[in-house]
Amino acid sequence: MPPRRKKLGSSDIEVCEVCLGTMTFGSMTADEAKCHEILDRYVALGGNFIDSAEMYPVPVKEEWIGKSEEIIGTWLAGRSDREQLVIATKIAGPRAGAQYSAAPSRERALGGREGAAPPEADFSPEQIRRACDASLKRLKTSYIDVYQLHWPERYVPKWGESQYNAAKASEDEARRLQGFDSVVESIGALLKEGKIRSWGLSNETSFGVCAFAEACARLGVAPPVSIQNDFGLCFRSYESELAEACAPHNHNLGLLAYGVLNGGALSGKYLPGADTPAEPNARFNFCAKEEVAAPGFQWRYKGEPSNAAIKEYVALAKSLGTDGATLAQAWAYSRHYMAAVIIGATSLAQLEANWAAASFELSEETLKKVDEIHMRHRNPNFFD
Repeated sequence: MPPRRKKLGSSDIEVCEVCLGTMTFGSMTADEAKCHEILDRYVALGGNFIDSAEMYPVPVKEEWIGKSEEIIGTWLAGRSDREQLVIATKIAGPRAGAQYSAAPSRERALGGREGAAPPEADFSPEQIRRACDASLKRLKTSYIDVYQLHWPERYVPKWGESQYNAAKASEDEARRLQGFDSVVESIGALLKEGKIRSWGLSNETSFGVCAFAEACARLGVAPPVSIQNDFGLCFRSYESELAEACAPHNHNLGLLAYGVLNGGALSGKYLPGADTPAEPNARFNFCAKEEVAAPGFQWRYKGEPSNAAIKEYVALAKSLGTDGATLAQAWAYSRHYMAAVIIGATSLAQLEANWAAASFELSEETLKKVDEIHMRHRNPNFFD
């Protein structure tokens, strides 16, 4: 059975449930020709949904920012099927990631003066417009199909944080936060101008989903159609009240799941004594290199609690005659609220394996065993 096409939220955009993520294009997959080869093969397989971000590739380095979009742009420039593709990207905000380097990178892309950029990325009307224009320039396209807020401008617990910290929230008083209405108005202007076809959220909470939906209703702006959040066997927090907020009969946002493989750790390749150890350029080995120096990047995916769960999931996968990566992805595709699983690929072989996982059927008995492991190791990616 080939991967399905699904409507994205309340939009008329149909996306392949296998979304090709590009956050390694320009870093772990440094060769542009290899990236183009992966993109070509993804489309040849039947894919139409490509996700990026202005701050990619990762780990974040000032000299790399924007390279992923640029690689997609040189690929798009040589194709005649742009209208059949769904291109998604994201704007960086304050507090995290490329917060200090994203705004200058926008000016570089647009031929502006880097010194005129604000000291920290923000969601002001001016910077939302500059970010969108810079992404359009790098992508070599006249419109973005799904424009996403990479993370909330306000403080929220994210990336493994398990508790809301009021002290961290109070730090927002010193920042230039725009608020929901201002952001929605800025997005609405881009929609009217045709620079974006739809928009989405990322790393967002139930409160944020509802607040944005209310702002859209007040201001007469089309609501967000997607939410790109961390989700997988080791981090199932989405499936409670956030799934309710995003359900079709409520605010109707399709889940775009990242982290489904725990950064590759659910394959089992980082476990001691792994049958097939991680290759030198695999994510955590790459990030530990002296010249990259990001050894703590996404470490929540392979801490001791997560590894304990991963061992059990890998053992279950072996009993089914498959591997941990296939099990993890097949489970994610089985979720009723899933719009698309974002896969990564640093090689054609990895792309083919991840694509095939969408067609791997899990029995009710296997799904029950997955839940039993989950009950023993509930959301082990949480770190506080």
